[in-house]
Amino acid sequence: MFQSVRPEIVSRRIASLGTLVSSVEILTQVKRFKRDELLASQIAAGHPNFARRFPRLVHALDSRAAAVATYGIQAAASAATLIWPRSRAVQMWGGAVLVAAGGFDRIRSPYGADGADQLQQVINVTLSATATFTDARERREVAMRALALETTISYVASGVVKAVSPVWLKGEAFAGIIGTQAYGDKRLFALVTKYPLVGRIISWGTIVAEVGFPLVFILPKPAARAYLGLMAAFHLGIGQFMGLNRFVLAFGATHPALLYVIDQRSLSAADRKSLTMN
Repeated sequence: MFQSVRPEIVSRRIASLGTLVSSVEILTQVKRFKRDELLASQIAAGHPNFARRFPRLVHALDSRAAAVATYGIQAAASAATLIWPRSRAVQMWGGAVLVAAGGFDRIRSPYGADGADQLQQVINVTLSATATFTDARERREVAMRALALETTISYVASGVVKAVSPVWLKGEAFAGIIGTQAYGDKRLFALVTKYPLVGRIISWGTIVAEVGFPLVFILPKPAARAYLGLMAAFHLGIGQFMGLNRFVLAFGATHPALLYVIDQRSLSAADRKSLTMN
């Protein structure tokens, strides 16, 4: 399957598209970078001792110009890694810039970060680090298996957290979330209000799908692919009804890695070596 399109290139392009869209979207709200606004920097407030020792530096880092520069650099690095995914140098240094920009963004303002941002950081670290490998086969193997492992951990951890929550276990969580102003949808909320069983099935189904995600590595290939398709539909639904579009691209960037690992499992050692060398 990946002889014509290398999975690490697909993952890189999807992830880069995600950070590009995110950074451009934030740059359109530049007025909110002013002090006391929603996207204002919190370095001085969050690190008072550091601010007292280096007031000029913190003042500069807290400025609107620093924020614009950070997201501008992030957008440029995203575009570069999107356009030239086959270049080791671009992937290595472009990915490193994305990691640095993402890290500074979390220091600048800890508010608003979510699982998509964290996964994007993992993807950028993984693809940038493995780009240092000179052997193409090793580069692909390590990158794809690392991303597959991280994605599995993310799904299972999320499912376990839900499984120990009384609200999720009662099947009331989805209705509660979809009824909020921030992440809600009026039409879907009306549906689960009229038919509470729908909300319970979605709540319980989410737990089962996330906790049971490691099954993709032992299920027959058609079933494993169907499972991944279900999770892709899950993220598309989150994007559509909850407005969390970044999750679609962040988790979508890891699915080529999962498909790669699933495909590799059924190959002989000789076939696997031949495939990874392409």
